Amino acid sequence: MQMADAIGLARRRASKRRKGRPSCVDCFFHCQMLCALDLDEPCSTFRPNSADGLVPPRQPALLLRQAPEETSARVA
Repeated sequence: MQMADAIGLARRRASKRRKGRPSCVDCFFHCQMLCALDLDEPCSTFRPNSADGLVPPRQPALLLRQAPEETSARVA
């Protein structure tokens, strides 16, 4: 942080926000000074900053479907 202050980079000020809604200030990339965007709301690459570091987003559950020939055999 001292290096950023020395070269004139400043972190964005935290704005008033609603509870429970993420903001850029909560983003891992913003906290690590890896973000080059200056937006009012989080972008599509938002990842929450945590003590564990960068945590990948949860993946949706995989739903298995039956093969079409199995479905038509049951109908007949």
